[in-house]
Amino acid sequence: MSLRERCRAVLSGLTFLVVLPCGAAQVTLSLGSIQHPAFEAEGVTVAFDTAKRGTADIRFNRLRVAREEYRGLKIHCAGFFFDGRQLDCPEGTVLRENARGRERPTLPFSFAWRAQDGFLSFSMHDVDAVAFSPLVKRLRGWQPQGTIDFGLTVEGDKAWLGLALHDLAFASKEGDVSGKDILLTLAGNAERRNGVWQWHARFDWPQGELYRAPWRRAAGVTMTAEGSLTPTVLEVSLAQLNVAGTGGVTASVRWDRVLGEATDWGFITDEIDLASAMREWLQPWLSSLGFPAWQAAGHARFSAEWKAGSLHRFYAGLDGAQLADSTGYVELSGVNAQVPWEDLTPTDASISVAAGRLGDLPLGGFALPLRLDGREATIKGLTAPMLDGKFVIDLLRLAKTKQSEVPVQANARDSGRYAETKSQSGWHAEFEGGIEGVSMPKLSRALKLPLMAGSLTARVPRIAYEENMLRLDGALSIEVFDGGIIVHQLRLMDPFGKERRFIAEVTARNLDLGMLTRTFAFGSIEGRFDVDLHDLEMQNWQPLRFDARIASSEGDYPRSLSIGALKDITALGETGQPKALERVPERSGFSFGYDRIGLSCALRNGVCLLDGVAREGDGIVLMRGSGIPSVSIIGYNRRIDWEALVARFREVIAGRPGAVIE
Repeated sequence: MSLRERCRAVLSGLTFLVVLPCGAAQVTLSLGSIQHPAFEAEGVTVAFDTAKRGTADIRFNRLRVAREEYRGLKIHCAGFFFDGRQLDCPEGTVLRENARGRERPTLPFSFAWRAQDGFLSFSMHDVDAVAFSPLVKRLRGWQPQGTIDFGLTVEGDKAWLGLALHDLAFASKEGDVSGKDILLTLAGNAERRNGVWQWHARFDWPQGELYRAPWRRAAGVTMTAEGSLTPTVLEVSLAQLNVAGTGGVTASVRWDRVLGEATDWGFITDEIDLASAMREWLQPWLSSLGFPAWQAAGHARFSAEWKAGSLHRFYAGLDGAQLADSTGYVELSGVNAQVPWEDLTPTDASISVAAGRLGDLPLGGFALPLRLDGREATIKGLTAPMLDGKFVIDLLRLAKTKQSEVPVQANARDSGRYAETKSQSGWHAEFEGGIEGVSMPKLSRALKLPLMAGSLTARVPRIAYEENMLRLDGALSIEVFDGGIIVHQLRLMDPFGKERRFIAEVTARNLDLGMLTRTFAFGSIEGRFDVDLHDLEMQNWQPLRFDARIASSEGDYPRSLSIGALKDITALGETGQPKALERVPERSGFSFGYDRIGLSCALRNGVCLLDGVAREGDGIVLMRGSGIPSVSIIGYNRRIDWEALVARFREVIAGRPGAVIE
C-alpha cells in the first residue's frame, strides 16, 4: 500500500469515528509502516476514546527521524478530543523505553489544533532538562540540570515562539564544554505576507557561565534580530549583538537553505574595549596555541563584508591602543590605526605608534607605511628611532600562499638531523632591515649588560618565513668590539612551536680583546681574536651541538694579559689554582706577554671536548707565553660537562672562585 493510500485509509477511519454512535468506547488503528522523506515509522498503533474527553495513545515500535532511531516510543494524551475539525491534547507525555525495556523520564507537553482558523499551539512548562532524553538520545551523557519552558503558537498567518532556560547546568564527558547557573530567554514572532514570513526575535542571557575550551564567558549578552524566511532563503536583515564589557556588533546574513551555507554576510562593530576583548576572546585562543600572554588597552572598531563565497571588504581601526606581551619583548603605546582592505583593490593603511620597546630597547615614535594588496601586506622604508641610532625596515612582506603538506629535506648536510615539512598555515614572510649606529654604552645600559664600548650596526640582507621555517638569505653582518661578526646559513624551524630548532654558522674577525675583557669584568687582555662557530644547533635556545674555536687573530698588535686574566683563564681549565700564581704580585702595570691564545670546544651530547693551540703530553696549551717572564697555560681536563663549563665562566666573570671541574 502506498503512502497516499495509507493516509487515505487513516483519514477514512477518522471520518468514521465522527459518526460512531455514542455507545462506542475506543477505537484502535494498527499501521504496519509509514515512509516519508522526513521520517520512517514501523509498528504504528493509534488508540483513543470516542468519548468527548478521553485518552489517546500512539506507539511506535521504531521511528527514525533526522538520522536518529527511537524504539519503544509512546505518546500518551489525557483529556484528548478530536472531531475532525479540532484536536486537543492538554496533558500529553512522551515516553521511551531504554535497551532493558525500562522507561526513561517522561516529557510532558500540551497540544491544540483547529482547522477553522489554522490555530496550532504546542507548549511545555517547567520541564526538567533531563526529561528531553526520550528525544535527544545523547542528552544524558551531558548530565543536564535545570528546567525549560517552551511555547509555539500559530494562528493563521501569525506565529509566536518563546523559550526559557532556568538554572541550566551541563558538562561534556571530555570536560571541554560546560555551563552552570544559566538563565536565558528567546522570544520571537512572525507574520506571513505574500507567502514570505517576516520575523523578529530577541535573545537575553542575563545569568550564568558558559565554557567552551579554551573560552570561558560569563552572562551579559543580548541580541535582537529581524528578517524573512522563504522555502529557499533565510535572511537576517538586521541583527544587533551586545556583549557586556566588550561592545556591540551589528550584522546581517543571507542563508541559502538549499545549499546549506551563507552566501552573503557582513558586520560592523561599535567601539570595542581592547582589554576585555584580549582577555576574554583572543588570549584563550593564543594560549591554546602556545603563545605568551598579551595585554591590551584602548579601543578598536572592525567591519567586514562577504559576498558570493569570498571576503569582499574588511576594516580595522585602533584608537589610543597599547599592546604588550608578557615576556617583555614587545611593547607599543599610543597606537592609532585605520586599516582598510578590499578584494582586488590595493589600499594604504595609516598606522602610527607614539612609543615602543623591543626587549629593553626603547623605540621612539614612528609611522608605519603599510600597503595591502589582496592576500599580501607590505611595509617599506620604516625608520624608528632607537637610542641614538635607528631601527630600519627596508622591506617586510607577509603573504598567504597555497597550502601544502609535502615533506621536504633541507639539504644533504642536515639529512640525518632534521627534515622540514610544508607549513599547514600557507603563510610566507620576508624581512630586510636592521639596526644602525646604536651606541654600545647606551645599548649596554638599556639592556642592563656590562658597559660595552663602540657602536652597533647589524644589517639583515633578507630573512624569510616559509614552510614553517625562518631562513636567512645571505649573511647577517654585525659591527661590534671594533671588529665584525658574520652570521650565515641561519635557519629557525618551527619558530612558533614548543620545539623550535635553531641552526647557524658564525664567524667573527679581529675583535678587540681589551674591549671584551673590560666589558665582562674578566682580567685585562690586550690583543685581537677570531671566532669560528660551525654547525651550531640549538633547541629551545639550548645548544645541542657545535664546533667552536676562539684564537688570536693574525697580524702585528700588542699582546699582553694581566695576572687577573691569567688566573681567570687558568680557572677555566685547571682543577685548582696553581700555587705559583699565588706568589705573583697583582700590581698596576704588571702583565705577561703571549704569542698565541686558543680554545676550541666540540659539543656533543652535553659534553664539551676541549682543545687548545697545541698539545703537550696529556695537556692542551690554552696560551703560549712569550717574553720574560714567560707563562704558558696548560689544561688537563679535556672532557667537560657543558653546563658545568658555563657555570665556571659565569663564576669567573663574576669574580668568584669556581667549582672544581673534573
